[in-house]
Amino acid sequence: MPPSPAPYAPAYAEAELTAPDESYEFDLRAGEVVPAETSSWYLAWSGSAFVPPDDADAFVAAGYVLSPADCERGLATEPVTDLPFEDLADERPFCERGPEGREIAIVRLVGAEAEEGPVTVVLSRYTRTG
Repeated sequence: MPPSPAPYAPAYAEAELTAPDESYEFDLRAGEVVPAETSSWYLAWSGSAFVPPDDADAFVAAGYVLSPADCERGLATEPVTDLPFEDLADERPFCERGPEGREIAIVRLVGAEAEEGPVTVVLSRYTRTG
């Protein structure tokens, strides 16, 4: 029997953020938009896809509901490295696990303008309590 997923506590929930262009990224720990390359755990974007850090894991939900436990299961069985906007249409959620493995951000793409236009997401961050 596989071990049960670790419990997580919410750090912030449903923070709606807009990055005006690719010179900004989403700081997942702080739940803020910051200048590119200034955050240790971030979600950047280029063209029509998100670009997670090399030391982070990502998973895209099959449906429209995603919990930290779902993320842990998905990261263990179906991790992804590509996050094209077309795969995240209609606010299909995905998650990114932080580099230390103790934090998970659940992200929904709300809107993306033309390739260089603004990108809006809704973020929730959870921290492992166990």
